[in-house]
Amino acid sequence: MVQVSEQSASENSSSENCSNDRVSLPCVHCGLATDCAADQDRQYVFCCNGCRGAYELIGGLGLEDFYGLRDQALGSSGVRSSAVSTGQKRFDGFDSDAFLGPSAPKLVDDGPDSNGVMVTELAVQGLHCAACAWLIENAAQQTSGWSTARVRMNDHTIRIAFDPTVTPLSRIASLLDRLGYSLSPISANRDEPFRRENRRLLIQIALAGFFAANAMWIAIALYSGGRAGVDPQYRIFFEWFGTLLGVAAVLGPGRTFLRGAAASMRTRTPHMDLPVALGLSVGTVSGVVALLSGKGAIYFDSLAVLVFFLLIGRWIQFRQQHRAASAIDLLLRITPQHADRICDTSDNAGDDDSDNASDDLGDTNSETETVMVSQLSKDETVRVAAGESIPVDGFVVRGQSMIDRALLTGESRPEPVAVGDVVSAGTVNLRGSLDIRVDRTGRESRIGRVMQSVEEAMADKVPIAQLADRIGGIFVVIVTVLSLLTFGIWYADGWATAASHATSLLIVACPCALALATPLAIAVSLGRAARRKILIRDGAAIQRLATPGTLWLDKTGTLTEGRIRVELVTGDLEIVRHAANVERGCHHPISDAILRFADSRNLVLSSDDPETSVTDGGVIGVSEGHRVIVGNQAVMSSHDVHIDSTVESAISESLAAGTSPVIVAVDGIASAVMRVSDPIKPDAKTALSQIRGTGWKIGILSGDHGDVVADVAAKLGIAPENALGGLTPEDKLAIVRRSQEENPGHGTTVMIGDGANDAAALAAADVGVAVRGGAEVSLQAAPVFIASGETQSIVELIQGARRTVKLIHVAMAVSLVYNVVAVSLAMAGKISPLLAAIFMPISSISVLSLTLAWPLFSPKNDKKVSPNSVTK
Repeated sequence: MVQVSEQSASENSSSENCSNDRVSLPCVHCGLATDCAADQDRQYVFCCNGCRGAYELIGGLGLEDFYGLRDQALGSSGVRSSAVSTGQKRFDGFDSDAFLGPSAPKLVDDGPDSNGVMVTELAVQGLHCAACAWLIENAAQQTSGWSTARVRMNDHTIRIAFDPTVTPLSRIASLLDRLGYSLSPISANRDEPFRRENRRLLIQIALAGFFAANAMWIAIALYSGGRAGVDPQYRIFFEWFGTLLGVAAVLGPGRTFLRGAAASMRTRTPHMDLPVALGLSVGTVSGVVALLSGKGAIYFDSLAVLVFFLLIGRWIQFRQQHRAASAIDLLLRITPQHADRICDTSDNAGDDDSDNASDDLGDTNSETETVMVSQLSKDETVRVAAGESIPVDGFVVRGQSMIDRALLTGESRPEPVAVGDVVSAGTVNLRGSLDIRVDRTGRESRIGRVMQSVEEAMADKVPIAQLADRIGGIFVVIVTVLSLLTFGIWYADGWATAASHATSLLIVACPCALALATPLAIAVSLGRAARRKILIRDGAAIQRLATPGTLWLDKTGTLTEGRIRVELVTGDLEIVRHAANVERGCHHPISDAILRFADSRNLVLSSDDPETSVTDGGVIGVSEGHRVIVGNQAVMSSHDVHIDSTVESAISESLAAGTSPVIVAVDGIASAVMRVSDPIKPDAKTALSQIRGTGWKIGILSGDHGDVVADVAAKLGIAPENALGGLTPEDKLAIVRRSQEENPGHGTTVMIGDGANDAAALAAADVGVAVRGGAEVSLQAAPVFIASGETQSIVELIQGARRTVKLIHVAMAVSLVYNVVAVSLAMAGKISPLLAAIFMPISSISVLSLTLAWPLFSPKNDKKVSPNSVTK
């Protein structure tokens, strides 16, 4: 139900829900001033109960489109301007956090260098193609106080960084409105901007169709009368009336092209609407000149039909973009769109005490209703059944279960949760039913913030996209010059012929597909990768991964299963018990393996909290009064531990078997050796063979013993000189940097490893790929995170990157070939303006269709990919 603010018609009556210190907004029905501003819960305001009643009556009759049609007629993208009655600009609401709601600007957290820069994300209407994004981004560069603008064509949103003390957001909104683009706060329904734009385009097409159809009837009458004879006065009437229809088509539905061209000239930024507008202008001027002079053909019917076909082409292109956007909707694929909200918790919603809340919620049979997650509010309660994904961040108020946090934390083992425990969206409830008090939803949740970093990568300009933008700008200038040249060449055949051929060239040329190819391919690629649990934060990583170079892999968890186990113990089990005592406070795979082994042998551990310290290669602690050291040989040597021949023999046997020896020393004497193994992943050898077949040099960087690393390398076919063990994080960093220095500008250096332990090497590499750890930590250290942890996913990542870059090259080639052929035919006089309007969207539609059909990260290609199947 619409929430409203009430205001009596009398002067001394005002709504109790509105305060006078807020930004004034107009009545949604009549446009008169109110003393209220919209916020997250109050999206529509009224000046009186009469307007409120009229609004609800119109909505009740199913006539909601009345307001959209009214605003279209008024030339406004929203409610009528409050400037009429209040003297304020209608963009002043953009300076109010209450109006913007979730889109309210936030301070850039860049430390002392932030300089008060704010960032906001808004919906933008009026986008047609990549050239529009380029125009807006260039406008930002030319506006003081407006730092950057990142336009995402996939969901028609814009990310704006600005200094409100220099240029307020209202001024930016006003500027973009003059350029033909309307801003609005992001709706909870992300598809709403597409529906509004689709409705607007269809209305324009309908109007253009009306003008075109009537102009054609008049033209038929004139052409028929030319043979059968028609009274001169009727001929003049038909010619004038037909010309008016043609001009109306250009100035009415065709205004979108004229506004785009005007914005292009105002910002001195070439835009694809510029040649189209020039073509329409030439056709209009030549028709009017012919009408006034009485010489030459008027072609008013062609003008109206031309606008009609141009708008149809733009609508088809828009629909294709919408289809592409549906393939890129990341957040809704990872978290549920719906939730079961408990209906009977309103009395307790404000209770922050989880224990009290659980007492007041009623039994587990409480009535629930299914709602969109976006409709949930803080402190509401949702119920999550076993096997379902948790839709919100919050805390448990009833029930206990086990949840899988692997996507966020990287922890593969389920964790228990009970009343009072915090849970996160995107995790999976494995067992019992849980009632969860809502804290954050959508983009404010932990997984939402992770996915935002991936979505932001879609708006980033990779190097090849920047090149395409420059080519697109030059292309518009070249087309304009060629049209003048064409006019000059054909001028000897008459003004009408020259104008017709020049108009054909201006219309048939389409630089949009050239600029669209790269961002669309990157965006679709990132979206499909996310579906395959490959999260990519930096679109430039796609381009870099397409160039073979050196691929360094950590061993544990990357090439091996990461499920370390103790195979054999040489020594007394009492020594192992002491080792388990000091390992209890550590979070390391080897620690977990030792604790599991102790549990399997029913070893009773001390109830006292262990005193431990972690060092490179081991753990030092106190167990029941004994000083215990657990670790590798280097740790033992650094602490002067005595190692006798029996222990040395056990160490040698462990290394010969391809297992890692973990030594346990008690009170300075090595007393036991545990053989620790980590099985190689079944698909690792095949995956590395496929990667090697595409031209990559592969190596291992591991902290494990050199002999163990050499054994793994031999089993996987990796050259011994590229299998390096016993490395510290600093050693791995140095090797990655040396690899970059040895091949500057020739090949890519990639590091694949743990998002936490290998953070330095991952950050230093040309592309860092994290395959262990949670998404939050990993995407801070590396631009790519493989949530599945599978080795085959590395193959899919590299092949997907190569396919993406190949797609970009093919799409650019299609666009260039189309434009060269089309421009040549237009200059030769082989294409009429009407045919040009039909051909114009073909290149963009081809690029869009090609991108959607291209096998970027397609799972069906995973199983049957040979090393030679990927084109270098």
